[in-house]
Amino acid sequence: MIKLFRTPLALALSILLVSTVAAMAAGILDGRAFTGMIGPAENPDLEDSLHFDDGHFWSDICTRCGFMPGTYAAEVTPDGVRFTGTLESDSRGRFDYDGLVKEDGSIRVAITWERRRWYWTSRREITFVGEQVSIVETAPLAQMRQSMQSMDLDGNPMCSRF
Repeated sequence: MIKLFRTPLALALSILLVSTVAAMAAGILDGRAFTGMIGPAENPDLEDSLHFDDGHFWSDICTRCGFMPGTYAAEVTPDGVRFTGTLESDSRGRFDYDGLVKEDGSIRVAITWERRRWYWTSRREITFVGEQVSIVETAPLAQMRQSMQSMDLDGNPMCSRF
């Protein structure tokens, strides 16, 4: 009779452990911020910051251009913390992020920008390279979303690149 209870109990504990690890992994970069350069893969040329909070991430440049903070998934690997996520804009397309944060605080992110129109699709490879900022006051996710409501997305000349 005891054997009958072992399997369901082990299964329930396994499911609980996996869901807990998955939930923790999604937010393992929360509270961290990185400064660096973003731009064409061969030559990132714009200063930017990348922020993580409440299971979401965003870029200062991207939010000023209408890209909403997006959720991210992360996992610890032997090379560091690998994460993926997407930032989307109603009018400027989407950025798909695939990044690695190394133990020394350096970060490198391969970003694919895609913008679909009814008559063509534009796709470019972009890179963000930076370092973790040790002292930073990252705006919480809710505050970032609120500040985006008052931004003039068409008045920022930098956004014409996207």
